Amino acid sequence: MSHHLRFPIRSRTFALCLVVCVACQGTDQLGPAGRRTAKLVKVAGDGQFGLSGYPVNVPPTVEVTTEFGVPIANAPVSFSVTAGGGNVITATVLSDARGRATPGAWVIQSGANTIRANLQGEGFLAPPQAFSATGQSAAFNIDLRFLTPATASQHAAFDTAVARWERVIFGDIPDISVNIPAGACFGNEPPVNQVIDDVIIFATLDSIDGPGNILGASTPCFIRSAGRLPLYGVMVFDTADLALLESNGLLGAVVEHEMAHVLGFGTLWDPNDLNLLVGPAAQGGVDPHFVGAQALAAFDAAGGTAYSGGAKVPVENQGGPGTADGHWRETVFGNELMTGYLNFGTNPLSAVTIASFGDEHYQVNDAAADIYTHSFFERAGPAPTLRLGADILRRPIYLMNATGKVTGVFRR
Repeated sequence: MSHHLRFPIRSRTFALCLVVCVACQGTDQLGPAGRRTAKLVKVAGDGQFGLSGYPVNVPPTVEVTTEFGVPIANAPVSFSVTAGGGNVITATVLSDARGRATPGAWVIQSGANTIRANLQGEGFLAPPQAFSATGQSAAFNIDLRFLTPATASQHAAFDTAVARWERVIFGDIPDISVNIPAGACFGNEPPVNQVIDDVIIFATLDSIDGPGNILGASTPCFIRSAGRLPLYGVMVFDTADLALLESNGLLGAVVEHEMAHVLGFGTLWDPNDLNLLVGPAAQGGVDPHFVGAQALAAFDAAGGTAYSGGAKVPVENQGGPGTADGHWRETVFGNELMTGYLNFGTNPLSAVTIASFGDEHYQVNDAAADIYTHSFFERAGPAPTLRLGADILRRPIYLMNATGKVTGVFRR
């Protein structure tokens, strides 16, 4: 009798202990002085290189969890500078539903920079997490050389474009000593016998096809064998369109656009080069798209998460050679600078474009982007104001090794 009476009691006690232990796995535990024990886990943003005076591309992010890995929402996390002299914008934030906390931005200075993330509330107990970043001075050099006369205002537009791209791309790339003969690309270039750091761009203002149609055109002509980054390129602008562009404040946008092509945008995406373009229209594709991971993330961040018009990131599928496969799709991107069309008003250089240069293995500064958020969807048709025309020049692109020897050629 006593055996049968004791057994249920032990069973209920054992079951109760199981319930209590299982339940405690999903609840916060109390540490010293009644504080909740927690963990700060680094998610992103550690060990970066960035341009001094600007925010790092990936803001530091931590995840706040219980000791059993359950996310804690609304936990106050503070980010403070511990070395390097930079600053944190919106330094104290609450963790989101996933337990993640990210400051507004971390602006770094030259050299070593560190910040520390702390759980700020008195009710929490967790070791802090440190993040490091290295600030670099701008080291990317565009050597712009005019081959025809230009007015002071035209020079200013070109100089502004150079300065813009030298903020977007800041990391140095290998110098190469070259001996390139005259007329090696468009036909009017002088011989180049020197060390190139980092790229030379020749600019010509000349007649192309009268008013409208092609406003300007460009291409890289020599690229590095290792890494495929440009070394030497050309841009030509139609003198018949300069007055219209200048009077509408658009010359700078066109120069920035053509300079981007020299630096590789749309000109070095093919499988033979950087292999960043899938399904090109030139090969019968109806939905060409850019597959670089950085541009994909930037496209989603700018509003493209719900894009359902095809594969991401959509590349132009209309306009023929020189427009298709070399620009973002106008019917999706609207007035973004790197579509094949120019808009009266603003033509913002987006973080998506800057990220695409990161996918080409440049060191880029995302903070140099213009404000651009967009509801990406496939419109029924383009609504351009000025078509840039077939603005990618069809010229050979030569591969050059570190000793200045041509090792191959791609026909364009």
